[in-house]
Amino acid sequence: MKFAVSLVAESSARLGSLTEFARIPEAVFETPLLLLHTRGASVPHLSYDLLQMVSTGHHMLQMPLVTLVDHTKNVKAFGKGIAEFAGLKEYLNYVSVQDSGTTTPEGYHEKNSISLWTRGGRKLIDPQTYISCIEALKPDMFQAIVDGDTTQSSSAKRVRKSVDVTVKFAGICADLKEKSDVLKDTPMLACITGGYNTKERLRCINELKGFGAAGYVIEGFHTNGESATNLLWEDVEPVLTETLGSLPENLPRAFHGPITPIVLLKLVSKGIDIFDATFPWLVAERGGALVFPNSLSKENAPVTETLPSVKAPAVVATDQKVAKLADDNSNDESVDRVYEINLKDKIYFSDTRPLLEGCSCYSCRKYSRSYVHHLTATGELQGPILIMMHNLHHYINFFKSIQQAIKDNELQALQSKLDLFVSSRRN
Repeated sequence: MKFAVSLVAESSARLGSLTEFARIPEAVFETPLLLLHTRGASVPHLSYDLLQMVSTGHHMLQMPLVTLVDHTKNVKAFGKGIAEFAGLKEYLNYVSVQDSGTTTPEGYHEKNSISLWTRGGRKLIDPQTYISCIEALKPDMFQAIVDGDTTQSSSAKRVRKSVDVTVKFAGICADLKEKSDVLKDTPMLACITGGYNTKERLRCINELKGFGAAGYVIEGFHTNGESATNLLWEDVEPVLTETLGSLPENLPRAFHGPITPIVLLKLVSKGIDIFDATFPWLVAERGGALVFPNSLSKENAPVTETLPSVKAPAVVATDQKVAKLADDNSNDESVDRVYEINLKDKIYFSDTRPLLEGCSCYSCRKYSRSYVHHLTATGELQGPILIMMHNLHHYINFFKSIQQAIKDNELQALQSKLDLFVSSRRN
């Protein structure tokens, strides 16, 4: 893999490209890049044909190991990797450790392993087992195993341990990767941990030197799921600025999790290159359709509906133990739904407008709010399908607008438009 920065804006926002992947050499991905989030090697609610209806462009898929670890033996027996196993061989894929869209239970620390909370319960994974799983999946890029279990309230001891364990794991992964005939040429992203402690993050960066990382993932600011949605920029910004200033400029930086569009734009302005599509999925899971302005090129129809307010749902999982643990860690926080409309609301019973006026997605062209409200109210499977198609289309176009805004030096204008939308809707 090769990463090249083509433009750095005044704000430090970067335009770049990822190229020269071994499996599909002709693939070119412009950054800031949106990874399409998957669960079990499938974009939630969307079959292959439906995904093609959302976008026919080149995309990279984010495949969390936590949703695949129970199937690695079958994939290994298949012998051709997860891309062909899932029928998605024309898509490049990136294996991450945790599912950044689902809350990871806190406090389950082991000396030589991490916890993966699967449908079958908790599984302990050490670096050797992790690399064995990666060899079976044969991804085009993967994340080194990481202890990212820190938040703003984490103790100094917990933060230091997260760095120590992450660096140790990265060294083992780098060594095993070098000795592996399958992974030797596969790019690995190292992880920067250290919570909200700048000194520990800089120590992590310094100790990761020499491991041959192809890029970096900024971990440890949240525990995935709703905790990422509720990040406060004023808390993150000073630590992140120091961290990014110490990273090599010629390597990509990733930030996982369903962060809000406003925080995402701020991260872009600081020089983050890779994000994932967990936010549109998380919104779709609660019956929400994205309506925030995703472009500077057109005027969005005003959103006049009352701002919906609900409690944070439990982690999306079938295992009751996992759901309870995640719910215990959520602190019953309220979900901020300023970027969406709640299609479960009865006000849409007879609303014949599309989900978002002016949107060109399949759902908005073919169906009304009242029909999708009916589907969600009655629990029909088509409901989340149509909402997910809209949300993903909306978010993909948002990233196209971000790239264009950086080219035109208008990223601040896009930020201001989004700020105005949020403030006007809250009022």
